[in-house]
Amino acid sequence: MLRTDINNDLYHSSKELSRSRASSLLSTSPLHVRQQMLNPNPSTPALVMGGCFHTAVLEPMKLDEEFGEKPAEIDGYGPRTNAYKEAFKEMENEYANKQWLSPSEFNTCMEMAGAALDNPILKDYMSDLDTIIEGTGYFDFEGADCKVRPDIYVPGAEVVIDLKSTQDASEKGFARSIRKFGYDFQACWYLEGLKRMGYNPKTFIFVAVEKAPPYANACYTLSAYDIARQMEPMRRACRIWKECIDTDVWPGYADELKTLDLTNDWHRLSMQEVAKKFNVGRHFVYKIVEKYAIETKYIANKRTVDLNDFAMALKWDAEGKEVA
Repeated sequence: MLRTDINNDLYHSSKELSRSRASSLLSTSPLHVRQQMLNPNPSTPALVMGGCFHTAVLEPMKLDEEFGEKPAEIDGYGPRTNAYKEAFKEMENEYANKQWLSPSEFNTCMEMAGAALDNPILKDYMSDLDTIIEGTGYFDFEGADCKVRPDIYVPGAEVVIDLKSTQDASEKGFARSIRKFGYDFQACWYLEGLKRMGYNPKTFIFVAVEKAPPYANACYTLSAYDIARQMEPMRRACRIWKECIDTDVWPGYADELKTLDLTNDWHRLSMQEVAKKFNVGRHFVYKIVEKYAIETKYIANKRTVDLNDFAMALKWDAEGKEVA
């Protein structure tokens, strides 16, 4: 069952396989994952803001305990003065568990939280009496010990909800984020994990909130097909994890000599060649590549893109213009 007595720090420090670590096993290597486990990256301002935003929406009663707004002045002294720095250091020592944000960062988090809480879909599910917020659960998959911590789970409605801060919460924009950050893998991981714990989740909803005014937001879900496609990657990640845990061997890339296969690069063209083929300007090609996060590869010192990827991006762009 999902437990609400496990805080975020304890969840992240436990040894079970999380969704993010499973994704890293597939996108990098077990050796890279092991390095990150032994030497965790320090928190970044973006992560702190993300945490503050989540807490403000989901657990506002904990906000003052976990996050603080740096004062603009202390005893009349500004942030650049030694007096301010010394006084603020005392504040950090006094509230050792607090993470601090600048006034503008803190205000942004509060504005984003307010916009999210005004979303009628999120508001409706959060008002459900059996809603479980920040619940932690453990499950077994392919012999691997795994864990999950959905932002919100509503057992009666059989709905999982995940908050996402984003640059672009439009339909096309957030679809790009799903592809770029593997949110479809996350949806599969959460839904399958909850099923293995005895729940019956049927829908996964993303609440996407933009990070800048007017803090526009929207709710999205994925098709059963797109989620089901992530089952095999989930199985593969869990098998890799179990093997590494059982043997304490964390391989990097292949040890044996491998021959690189470049035959798949026949359908790649340089930016200039793409512009000529599709009868568009080079500036437009770069714009589409950036807008839809198309993967590029350097071949013979030329930056190339996959023709199929570019054609699909053009289709998305045309559909967007038609909708507009």
